[in-house]
Amino acid sequence: MYLLKQVHDFENCEQIQALFSDLPKRPYCTNAKGFCHIRTKEHAIKHAYIQPNTPFKVKWLVFDVDDPNALFAFHDNDTPRPQLIIKNPTNGHAHYCYKLAFPVALMGETNQKAIKYLDSVYNALKRKLGADRGYSGNLIKNPTHSDWQTYTAGANAQGYTLDELAEYLDLDEPTNAPTVANDSHFGRNCSVFHATRHQAYAIAHKHDYRTLFNAVLAIATAENAKFDNPLNPNEVRHIAKSIAKYCKSARFTAMSAEWFSRLQAHRGKQGGKAKGRAYQDKREQAKILANKGLSIRQIAEQIGVSKSAVANYLKVSK
Repeated sequence: MYLLKQVHDFENCEQIQALFSDLPKRPYCTNAKGFCHIRTKEHAIKHAYIQPNTPFKVKWLVFDVDDPNALFAFHDNDTPRPQLIIKNPTNGHAHYCYKLAFPVALMGETNQKAIKYLDSVYNALKRKLGADRGYSGNLIKNPTHSDWQTYTAGANAQGYTLDELAEYLDLDEPTNAPTVANDSHFGRNCSVFHATRHQAYAIAHKHDYRTLFNAVLAIATAENAKFDNPLNPNEVRHIAKSIAKYCKSARFTAMSAEWFSRLQAHRGKQGGKAKGRAYQDKREQAKILANKGLSIRQIAEQIGVSKSAVANYLKVSK
């Protein structure tokens, strides 16, 4: 009925191998909550907790079900079967892991509608599972670590589309549930990224990488503080690091040079137009004053140009 199967052969479990394939190149990891390290993937998978997604793209939806019977939460609450359930054998609590067939980007050239849809599906599935609403998903139990028991539940290792998950869910927030307008779960990453990068681009030329990173981190931290439920500090550091690295890349340098050249050309063009308008104004003033009988010297003093300029103005106007 449940199709639950405890995994002992980790190397031949498609779902686990899919998760490990999707891990960041250098994920955060730890053996104790409260602090973590950045390690190579090969090293990180030896730790009890590991980072499933980068701050820039969501490939896995992860939930923390704090219930002694968490192993059966998907069945009891009529939700889609997760790819993996990673259980704490001491208290029965578990992490539920759902793979997305098509990852959703959170930053850069991304579709805001896709992020909002992702948020709606994620929050609805969290509610239906009865999962911890305060869990960020930044670290999950490592499915191959000896501290945990790992199960598959019959879900395809290729993952779900958001539409497939949505078929099981009510995407409308319940009327009796508190909502916070600025706390779209995944949208926070995108908001911090875009608000920070524009400020970083303007100051990049003033700093070397280290001082730029510190400045960008301060900006990102301030933007993150605007949320009622801020991002995890590690996620903010990832965002700041990504922006600082881009600002010191050859691509950004080339883009900046091209942009500055276009800006200068635009300013020169606008300046030329302004000079032309100023020239025309003074010429008209000189003509009016000459018609009133003022001498070239008097006109020059009144409009603030040389006598030869006034002579030229009047010569042109004849």
